[in-house]
Amino acid sequence: MEQRPDAASAPAEATRAVPALAGLAETVTVKMAEMEVVADGRSLKTVLGSCVGVIVRDPDRKVSGLAHIMLPARRSDDEACGKYADSAIPALLASMASRGCRARALQALLVGGAQMFPMGAASIASIGDKNVEAARRVLAERKIPIVFEDIGGTAGRTVVFNNTTGQVAVKTLRAMSSRGGTP
Repeated sequence: MEQRPDAASAPAEATRAVPALAGLAETVTVKMAEMEVVADGRSLKTVLGSCVGVIVRDPDRKVSGLAHIMLPARRSDDEACGKYADSAIPALLASMASRGCRARALQALLVGGAQMFPMGAASIASIGDKNVEAARRVLAERKIPIVFEDIGGTAGRTVVFNNTTGQVAVKTLRAMSSRGGTP
């Protein structure tokens, strides 16, 4: 798990306890393969495993968006835009631009990308890493700096992003274990 705040570009503030963001006006929950853009004091929340939460913000305009990305690249037979890094991030940026966000002011935060599946299924086991890599690539192509990361590991996370303050709260969920055999 890597955390990378970048002090040079008005970074998001990392917070470990979700209660630190209590008292928010409204929190918008973003479900798997969905995207949302908020302003006016609203915050964003999602729960992630191998999926990656890509938060993009314009700190001057106080507008932020969250894409809950499941897979790196869009399949030609799937119309779902929010599911894939290569289609969700551009769609999120377009939605933010329509609200007056300026490309040069944008910052990104990446959360999630855990390895949630057993190592025996090698193509599935690395989906979290592939999601992170795809999100980084799309953001780099658009020259959007990543100012915070909490990625990897083997446990899911809950993330809450306060659009007004720029604080992000990440709570790592306890890993679930299964026991074989008969009770």
